[in-house]
Amino acid sequence: MKLISFDEFKMTDLYEDFIRENSSFGNLKVQVFTAYEAIPISNTTILITKDIEEYKVVFFRGITDSSGIISDIQLPAPVMSNSLEVPNYTIYELTALNPGYESLKNFNIGMFGGVNVIQYVKMQREIDMGDYND
Repeated sequence: MKLISFDEFKMTDLYEDFIRENSSFGNLKVQVFTAYEAIPISNTTILITKDIEEYKVVFFRGITDSSGIISDIQLPAPVMSNSLEVPNYTIYELTALNPGYESLKNFNIGMFGGVNVIQYVKMQREIDMGDYND
């Protein structure tokens, strides 16, 4: 699978079909913390990707602020219908990376057009077993 940016994806033949199916946008907020939401984790790299045929498309890459938050990540999503049927959504993969904490966390996130989604990411410090050897 070839890793490409969203701008590179826009130049492929697959882009038109994708954007036709996902003609709206959903907003994502990510909050990274430890200790049962008591301590925010800043400087966590957040990647939002989606596998589309032979590509892994990077839709967003950013770093959490001092509150462990990244807000207003806009992602293409299907238009939300007013019917009683189950709404269409698009799945993205969120990956969180932070040295000193678990190597990475992966989440699948369903995005709906016109909907704000919040994803909480709980991370734990890595334990250096050398600290426990006498």
